[in-house]
Amino acid sequence: MKNPQVFVISGPGGAGKTTIVEKLFSKEQIKKTFLKGVTVTTRTKRPQEKDGKDYFFVNEEEFLRLKKKRFFLESQKVLDSYYGTPKILYLLAKKGNKGLILCIDVKGGMVLKKDAKIKKLTTIFLAAPTKKELYRRMKKRAEKKGTIQKRVELAKKELQFSKYYDYLVTNWNIKNTLKELEAIVLGEAK
Repeated sequence: MKNPQVFVISGPGGAGKTTIVEKLFSKEQIKKTFLKGVTVTTRTKRPQEKDGKDYFFVNEEEFLRLKKKRFFLESQKVLDSYYGTPKILYLLAKKGNKGLILCIDVKGGMVLKKDAKIKKLTTIFLAAPTKKELYRRMKKRAEKKGTIQKRVELAKKELQFSKYYDYLVTNWNIKNTLKELEAIVLGEAK
């Protein structure tokens, strides 16, 4: 069993990470070659999300218990919620001789970039084309105005991390972004 190629896709909320990764995994070549990482979170589930498919939703007490047991490759507190990448994903990718695609925040991406156990890591920063478009996408999520403002402030900080990523992809439209991301992932996985 070789070390799996791990891809970290990060970017501010509203950049389209979840949508793009979901569409990426609708492609047969991607499904055959990669395992999709599902994050554990204490965040409230949005109406369209499914537990176990989009995220594993747990309460804070359970999350902290898992963290104490070293269940996560990395874990972060983002705004008021915890997020963590289960170690088992890396082990399953390794056992299945597949790559692993993770959709995680920039702090988690930086932690994994420094992790000596992960031998083959490619980081991709996904950005919205403009701040105005990012704000529009956040408003479309039907979140409270205070939450949107917090996310906008967080996005400003997260954008500063883009220079540490191997690739910067601007999500002008889903079709082109999907093609670009697929080309990166399949090209790097060779």
